[in-house]
Amino acid sequence: MTKSVNHPLHFLWCVPRSRSTAFEKMMVNTDQFNVIGEPFIDIYKQGMLSSNDVQITQSNFNHVFESLSHNSLQQPVFVKDMAYHVTPFILDHQILSAKHTFLIRHPNLSIPSLYKMRENFHENETGFEGQITLFKRISKLTGKKPFIVDAERLITSPIKTVSRFFDSINHVMPRGVLDWQPGSRDDWKGRESWHIDAINSSGFMDTKRDVKARPLPSRIDKVIQQNVPLYNFMCEQLYQQNLKGS
Repeated sequence: MTKSVNHPLHFLWCVPRSRSTAFEKMMVNTDQFNVIGEPFIDIYKQGMLSSNDVQITQSNFNHVFESLSHNSLQQPVFVKDMAYHVTPFILDHQILSAKHTFLIRHPNLSIPSLYKMRENFHENETGFEGQITLFKRISKLTGKKPFIVDAERLITSPIKTVSRFFDSINHVMPRGVLDWQPGSRDDWKGRESWHIDAINSSGFMDTKRDVKARPLPSRIDKVIQQNVPLYNFMCEQLYQQNLKGS
């Protein structure tokens, strides 16, 4: 009888518009992971719309998490999601059962791109506060700071950046992983408009060309400036990470 192996769950915690979907496509290209994109988005929406049903929302979150854990009995599971989707719900033992990576991007780039997609976004949806909250919580629980990936380094230094990521999760970087076929995924049904660049991509590419194609309202400029210190905190953690790895 073959003994089942409980592979670790690998989470990539992101902010919106941070090249996370391209990262997801890269992980699909490894053929080594069951890759799942944003499984908690509907749970988050449910929690925001029905604040009186906290227990139901938590139960639904736990069910999705348990399903991911069950899938990891068959093969390694890689999950990409927004940190702010899970900060209200994720439990300590769930954090400790998984491995965590954070993908960061400067708010000067991510927030204008978010505004382009959804002009009336809630300030919480920029994702930076949720990302720091989850990063600090994981660090405290595990006694170790999670690995951080800089989205811009995926463009300027993809081989080095991706190789370090795979080292951090104890996997060898597969050959050819940085080149993939254009196309969509089933996980993106209903959200394709958010992933046009990733759908058309065949590798990591610079998408800053139209981030500031038009003047931004003062509200958006203010939101950007409010989030810069949060981004800078994550950059400081990345700097310390690089010092240890050098």
